[in-house]
Amino acid sequence: MNKPRNAWREPMVWMLIGLPLAMVAIGFALLFAAVDHAGPTADTPDRVTRLGHLQLTAEEAPQTRGSKPVTELILRHNGGMIEAVPTDARIARGGDLTVVLTAQDASAEVLTLHLKPSELGWRGAGVISDARNWRIEATSDRAPWRLQGQWPAEARFARLAP
Repeated sequence: MNKPRNAWREPMVWMLIGLPLAMVAIGFALLFAAVDHAGPTADTPDRVTRLGHLQLTAEEAPQTRGSKPVTELILRHNGGMIEAVPTDARIARGGDLTVVLTAQDASAEVLTLHLKPSELGWRGAGVISDARNWRIEATSDRAPWRLQGQWPAEARFARLAP
């Protein structure tokens, strides 16, 4: 007479089992979509540069006693000459300066300039294209510092700082 119904035909069973299973499946689908579409920014970290002071290793620290670290450098070109002038006259200019310029366009051309000490700073022969934006890095062969900066297209000079 009263025949018992099958448990799978009861709506309460579907609410207690089916609804949580659907939520778990949707959660895994969202997790897969988030990991799959993270893009290149998750794989390549940003370059972080600390400003305001130089960080020296334990080996470099004794070499800098008594000399003031470089605070800023102005890089300018005039015809076929490149000149690097420090903003502080007390900076020791005894060694050669290596300046690496990397073009910020599709070609990514790299220019390496070796500048010799001069009366104002460093000077050397070189030609820089005014039609490109350049990323600059300058290092000295005698001091443990490295300065970086940008040279916008058609600019007359560039400022380099730690």
